[in-house]
Amino acid sequence: MKEIGRVISVGEKRVLVEVERGPACSECGRCGGHIAFGDKSLTVEATYVGRVKPGDLVELEISDGDYLKLSFLLYIFPLIASGIGYGVGWLLGRTLGNGSLWAWIFAAGGLGLSFFWLRHYDMVAREQGRYLPVARALNQRDL
Repeated sequence: MKEIGRVISVGEKRVLVEVERGPACSECGRCGGHIAFGDKSLTVEATYVGRVKPGDLVELEISDGDYLKLSFLLYIFPLIASGIGYGVGWLLGRTLGNGSLWAWIFAAGGLGLSFFWLRHYDMVAREQGRYLPVARALNQRDL
């Protein structure tokens, strides 16, 4: 994914970029931007390459590998955790009686634990700057 935006502020290692919201933004959320209702722009935190200053145009890019990894974590991992919880609950429920009830309780627990783990993983990744888009300065001839 590549987008063009304007730098709002520059920090030591990160930059805030304002990007005009496109028609696909309402459903995607891939860039992690903060969208205000009714606003036609969104603010994205990114790492930067080269020299940038407020007002500069930059190109934001997220690697396909990071996108696939995040998609797996957000969509597939909770399903796997729920399936494992269902299996454990079913096995436990066979000995306690009413295996179906225990299976669904453990499935819900596995799903809840996966979201708890994902929240923790998100906080650690955010502190480390992992999965942030990269902002590269654009020259006028690049446009």
